[in-house]
Amino acid sequence: MIHIKGEVVPGDSEKFYDLVEHEDRAIVTLDSPGGMVQDGLSIASEIAMRGYTTTVAGGDECYSVCAVMWVSGKNRVMDRTSSIGVHAAWRDIAMDDGTSLATESGVANADIGSFLTHVGLSREAILYFTAAGPDELLPITPEIAQRLDIDTMVFDGDDIHRPEDRPTPRRIMRQVTEYLGIGAQCSEIFGVDSEWLNEQGGNRLTLGHDLFGPEIFVDLVVEFTAVQKNRISTVGLRPWCTEAERNLRLDNLPTGVTGPGFDCSKATTPTERAICDTPDLWTTDRTMGTLFGIFQEKASPEEKRILSERQRGWIGRRDGCGADAACISDRYKAWFLDITSLTADLN
Repeated sequence: MIHIKGEVVPGDSEKFYDLVEHEDRAIVTLDSPGGMVQDGLSIASEIAMRGYTTTVAGGDECYSVCAVMWVSGKNRVMDRTSSIGVHAAWRDIAMDDGTSLATESGVANADIGSFLTHVGLSREAILYFTAAGPDELLPITPEIAQRLDIDTMVFDGDDIHRPEDRPTPRRIMRQVTEYLGIGAQCSEIFGVDSEWLNEQGGNRLTLGHDLFGPEIFVDLVVEFTAVQKNRISTVGLRPWCTEAERNLRLDNLPTGVTGPGFDCSKATTPTERAICDTPDLWTTDRTMGTLFGIFQEKASPEEKRILSERQRGWIGRRDGCGADAACISDRYKAWFLDITSLTADLN
C-alpha cells in the first residue's frame, strides 16, 4: 500500500520510483490537490506500466494531476463520497505589477493528452480532463466516470459496484459487436443459435441507448466494427471467436456455450474432467469437434481412415496431460496446426 498525500512537488517522482522499484503489485491511495504536472505524469506512468490499482477513499480529494494518476491505474477504485476533479494544466506568469496570472500551459496539456491516450482513455474523456480553466474543476462522479468510459469500482456504503456491473458506452459497444460477430461467424463452430446471439447483442445496444442515449453510439458502431475486422485479420477468425466468447463470459454475460463438445456427465478421465472444469477450453473443444466432423464428411473412405487414426493418436497425447489444463490447451493448439496441414495434404 503506497499513500500519496498532499501537493505533488518536484522530486516526488524520484521518491515514488525508489518505493516501487522492486514492487510487482501495489495499491496506490491518493489524497492530493495536484501539483507539478511532470512529476505527476512520471508517477502516473509508473503506475500504468506496473499495472497498479489506484484508489481515492471516501471523503478524500484528488484533483488536477492527482486525477491523472488515479485514472492511470489498471484497476480504479473510488467511493461515492470521494471528490475527484480535473482541469486544464496551467502555470503562473509574472506580471509587470508584481502579481501573477494563471495561464493554461499548452505543452503540459499536450503531455497530459498524450499520456491519457496511451492509457486508453476515450477522446471524450481526454477533452473533459483538459476543458476547465485553472480556477475551475470538473467533477468525476461515478456516473460521469461511467459515461466517459472510465471503468471504475465504486464503494457505495455497504454496496460494491464492479466495472462489469456499471458498463460504459465502449464496453457495451464492444459487447454488441462481439455478440453480432459470434452470431455471424462463429455460431456454427460453437454450436450456438445465431439468432439468439443476435438478440443478445440487440439487448445490450438497447441497454446502452437507455443508459446514455443513442447519439453516443453512432461513431462507436463504425469504430468498433473496424476494430473487430482488424483483430480478425490479425489473429485469425477461430482465435477471435474464442477470444470474443471469453470476453463476454468474463463480463458475466451468457454466450450459449455451457460446456465442451461432449457430455460432461459422461466424463471419465482426468483430462475430460479437467476440460469440463475449464471454461476457456470449451469453445476450443467445440470448434475441434465441428471441424473434424466437416473434414470427415468431405473426405474419401481412405482419407477418413487416415483422419480417424490421427485423431485417436491425438486423443492419446491429449489424455497424457492428465488434469493439466495448460498442457491440454497446448494439445488443442497442436491439433489445429496438424489438421490444417493434414487436410491440405489430402486435398
